[in-house]
Amino acid sequence: MPRKKPKVDTLEEIETNIKLLCDQSNNHMKVRAYEKALFGYNQALELNSTDINALISRSKCYLLLGEASKALQDAETALGEDKNNIRAIYQKAESLYYLGQFEQSLMFFHRGLRARPELALFRLGVQKTQEAIENTIGSKPAPPGPAASVPKSGKPRKSGEDTPKSQAAGAAGTSARTRQKPSRADLERRNARKLLGELCVDKEYLEKLLLHPDLVRADTHTESISAYAREAVEFLNKRQEFWRQQRPCTALPNHKNLPHDALPKWF
Repeated sequence: MPRKKPKVDTLEEIETNIKLLCDQSNNHMKVRAYEKALFGYNQALELNSTDINALISRSKCYLLLGEASKALQDAETALGEDKNNIRAIYQKAESLYYLGQFEQSLMFFHRGLRARPELALFRLGVQKTQEAIENTIGSKPAPPGPAASVPKSGKPRKSGEDTPKSQAAGAAGTSARTRQKPSRADLERRNARKLLGELCVDKEYLEKLLLHPDLVRADTHTESISAYAREAVEFLNKRQEFWRQQRPCTALPNHKNLPHDALPKWF
C-alpha cells in the first residue's frame, strides 16, 4: 500500500494556530502567569518567526519578566516587518527605557506621539523619559545672584550703616549657601541605598575593589577575581536601574491609575 503523505498545514491553519496560542498566552498574562505565557508565545513564533502580533506580545512578556534586552530584540524584529506598527514602536521605546538608554527611548516615544498624538501612553512615556534624563544628568546649577549694589557716591557703606534690607539679603544669602544642593554623586549614592538596600554596601565595596591597584595581581589563570567583581557590579547596576524605574517618583504610573485613553484595548 502506498504510504500516506504527511499532512502539511495550510497558511490559514498556521495563522489560526498562532492566534489560538497567542490568545491562550494573553489569558496567562492577565493572571500574571508570565512563564506560561512566554511558552505559548514561543510556540506561536516557532510556527511563524515573523508574526508581528506574537513578537510584540512576547516583547511585552519579556519586559514583565525583567528581560529588557530580549524584549528589545522582538520589538526590533516586529519593526523590521512593519516599521510603522505603533505597538512595536511603543515596545521598543519601553525596552530602551528599561535598558537605561533614555535618549533613544525618548526618540521613539516622540515618534509614537507624532504618529498617534491622541494616545496618552506616549505623552506619559515622553514625560517619564525626560524625568529620567534629568535625574541622570542632575539639575542645572542656579544662576548667580545679582551683584551687590553700590551707592551712587561710589563709597561702600560701613558695617554699622547696613540697612535692614541688606541685612535680610545677607542672611538669605548665608542660608542659601548653607543649603547647597547635593552633588550628583551624593544623589546617586542615596538613590542606590534606597533601591538596593543592604546590597548597596556590597556594590560600593566591589566598585572600590575594582579600583585597587593590587587586584590584577590577585587574578590567576584559572580564576579572575576582577571579572567576577565586574560581573557582579554590572548585575547590581541593572537591578538598581530596574527597581528605580518601578518607583512611583520616576516610573510610569500603574496601568490601573492611567487615564482611560492611555491604554487602548489593542495594546
